[in-house]
Order: sequence, then structure tokens, then C-alpha cells
Amino acid sequence: MRKSDFDFLIGLLKSQAGWNFSEREYFSIDKKIATLVREKGFNSIEDLIAELKSGQKALISQVIESLAFGDTHFYRDWSVFQQFENYVLPLIKETNRDIKKLRILSLGCSTGQEVYSIAIMVNKVFPYSDWQIDIIGTDLCSAAIVKAQRGIYDQFEIQNGLNAGIMIDNFTFDGSAWRVNENIKKMVEFRKYNLLDEATFKENFDIIFCRNVLRFFLPEIQERLCAKIYDMQVPGGVLYLGKGEQVFGIDKYYDAIAGMPCAFQYKKGEAINPTPIEKGLSEFSERAANDDMPHFVRPASLLNKRPLMSDILQK
Repeated sequence: MRKSDFDFLIGLLKSQAGWNFSEREYFSIDKKIATLVREKGFNSIEDLIAELKSGQKALISQVIESLAFGDTHFYRDWSVFQQFENYVLPLIKETNRDIKKLRILSLGCSTGQEVYSIAIMVNKVFPYSDWQIDIIGTDLCSAAIVKAQRGIYDQFEIQNGLNAGIMIDNFTFDGSAWRVNENIKKMVEFRKYNLLDEATFKENFDIIFCRNVLRFFLPEIQERLCAKIYDMQVPGGVLYLGKGEQVFGIDKYYDAIAGMPCAFQYKKGEAINPTPIEKGLSEFSERAANDDMPHFVRPASLLNKRPLMSDILQK
């Protein structure tokens, strides 16, 4: 691909999607755009660029979808998922014990491996039929959403992050591929959704995963998206970003959780009334102070507000 064509694509992605790609992504973009050229029957990249310059909106949308970075695998960054299972889920389980509801959102879920990883861990911690579990994965790429909904992965995909025990317990091999078992699949829902669009979720989420997504946007758009994600989250809830991901404006809405890389906690304004999850944690704190719990999981004794996750982990 010629540099002039690459520069045009970079400018197109910046103006139409708010993405801030640089020359570092040249080879990835070149490979993906070459695949799109073959799929759409163009004779060359130059022919595709010419059509894009004519302003065809449908083709521009297809190019944006095809260039969405969908690098994913099961349990990406294993230590993050360990803390999610061992600390965050048990905490939400306790604080939401009265309402028996858990809502998790995965933004930019690609082909579904992150969402199914989440569901497998939730199934271990919440093995109850009387809980309302909502795990929603979203992505702007239609092809990725279709694959995620199918829940079928080849040998390479299934082994990229999963050990034999998890594979056997949660997937079925049909002779050519691995299918997510129905008890896990029924826990999740996938939707096509662009972060730049208006949110359409009826209820807020206890936990939001938005890993390795925001870093591709321009700084001013990163801050705007942080505000949008904040508005979709339950006060006191947990947000996961990518490992080492730097997001402009995140500190206006979230506090980093000490001892938990990638995890952030919703900043609660004093004017916000306590929610059921906050009330549940206050009661949990009072009981835990008198329990013979290991010191490293005993919450701080804060009676009228939800303690920060860092207060728990630093003990």
C-alpha cells in the first residue's frame, strides 16, 4: 500500500471514527485492507481508495468495521481474571445478595472470547438459578458479533488462553471445532454497538470491561467516552481497562484500585443517594469487622458509604 493511500485511510479513520492510528499500525492496516479488497472484488487498493474518496457511506462503514482492531483471546492477562474471580465477583455477590442481580458489560468484545471468559468465572462464583445474570458484549464489527454469537472456536483459538480442564468443562468438541456449552452460552448476549453512538442500555452495570479499546481514540474523545462509560455504571462499580493502557481523562471519573492492575472504581459524588449495592456493602463491612476472616479480605469498617476496593486489598 502506498504511503499516500495509508495517510488517506488514517485521516478517514480519524474523521469518521475518532481513531488515532499512527504509522506503527501500517502493517496491520495493510493486511486488513488487502483482505477487504479481495472480499469486495476490487482490482487493487487504489481502486478501493478511489471509491472511498467518492464518499460512499456504506463502503466507508465497511472499511471502519474491517479495520477495527480485534486482537483477543480467552483470559487475556490471566492475573487480571484471577483477581476478578477471587476478589471482585465475591464482593459483588455479597453486596448484591438482596437484589440478586449482576450486570456486566464488555465493550469492544471482538469475537467473544473475553465475554465467555467472564461468563465461565461468573458461573463458578454464582452457581444459582435465582440470580439475574446479564453479561452483554458489544462490538462495532458485524462479523465479530456473528462469530461471538455462534460460540464456535477452532483448535488454535481454544488453546490460546484455556487449559484442558476449562476446555473440557465448558466446551464441547464436535470433531472439527469447540462449541461453548449451552449453560455458559445462555448467560451472554451480543450486540453490535459503536461507542460513539448513544447508549441504549436500560440499566447500569456493576462491572464494565473496556480493555484495549479507548487507547485507539483521540485524547479528547477518550475523555468523552470515559464520561459515557461512567454514566453506564452503578456508583461504586468496577471498570477494567487494558494492561498498561493510558486513557486521557479517566481520573476525573474513576480511581485506580491499588494492587489491582487494570481495575478502576467509580468515583461517587456526595450528592448521589446510596444504591442497593452500596447499602449491601455497608452491611457486609459491619459484619466482616467481627468475623474471623483472613485480614487480607476484611473490608474497612466504613458504615455510611461504600469502601474503595483498594481499602480491602491493602489490608
